[in-house]
Amino acid sequence: MAFQVLTIFSGMLIGWFRRGSLWSIPYVSLRLVWILPLAYLSQVVSIHHLWGVWYELFLVFSYILLIIFCGINIRAPGVIWAMAGTIANLAVMVCNGLRMPAYIPAVQKMNAALVPLLEEGTYGKSVAMSTHTHLNFLGDIFYFDVPPGSLISIGDILIAIGIVIFIQHAMRSERRVRSSGDGQPNTTQ
Repeated sequence: MAFQVLTIFSGMLIGWFRRGSLWSIPYVSLRLVWILPLAYLSQVVSIHHLWGVWYELFLVFSYILLIIFCGINIRAPGVIWAMAGTIANLAVMVCNGLRMPAYIPAVQKMNAALVPLLEEGTYGKSVAMSTHTHLNFLGDIFYFDVPPGSLISIGDILIAIGIVIFIQHAMRSERRVRSSGDGQPNTTQ
């Protein structure tokens, strides 16, 4: 959670330094925005409340929704980064039975009590990273030490880059529309 909040805050801070405004964000045109909360809800429900085939269906459904959203809005600034991160996270999970490999030393730093749970099987969407898991470099290998601590992957970092790019660009969208004079976005700024 702290990683996502810091990502959004970073995008807003960069947008502000670039003389943008939060009031400009509604001027950005994204299609099918309702997909985002549905995908998030599907992922939360699958990870925390489902198991077996229902876990798999809801998790895959959430990733399909996210990829559809990114594909439809691919021309929006930053969305290609978010799509790359989403695909990276999905790829590593598909190669590991829809579980995200978690690097044990990073888990140890986050919460040592979780290590035995991971080593016995799975915890949430995570499985202990080992020589038997695949695409480990795309797994949850980084510990983000801002309370509450969390594990993040390269895919999460790519998604964060996309969000920062999108927010700071969106904060300047009204300025571009106004400066063009014809209601069409001015792409020269």
